[in-house]
Amino acid sequence: MKISVYLVLVFLCFTGCENNDTSDCANKACTEVFKTIVVTIKDSENNPVVLDSFKVTNLENGGDLTRELDNVEFETMSENGVYPLFGDEYAGDFSNSEVEINFKGYIDNQEIINSDYMVGADCCHVILISGDPEISI
Repeated sequence: MKISVYLVLVFLCFTGCENNDTSDCANKACTEVFKTIVVTIKDSENNPVVLDSFKVTNLENGGDLTRELDNVEFETMSENGVYPLFGDEYAGDFSNSEVEINFKGYIDNQEIINSDYMVGADCCHVILISGDPEISI
């Protein structure tokens, strides 16, 4: 009998403490890793595409979400055809929500890429919800 009562109490403790409210981010333990969702652009021969510039726009309000890169960062990323789409610098702004964004890539001031994505964030990091991060042109 004592074992049955003990098991019931343990069960109640575990189920009674469960919190399914995902909007409470104050009590979440997050990693210190800075996450960035990237777009990788390659040509038909699988070579990296070097853009002159790119722009990321929040389609809901027209806000500019383009990450500012110094020349060395931009050169390193573009040599590999990899460009930042959405990073943890926006995790707090979009915590537990989703936003539709657009990525445009330019060469010689001509738009060569125009792609939409649905992104968001949980309590800690950004997440890609939809859209193909691997672009072939």
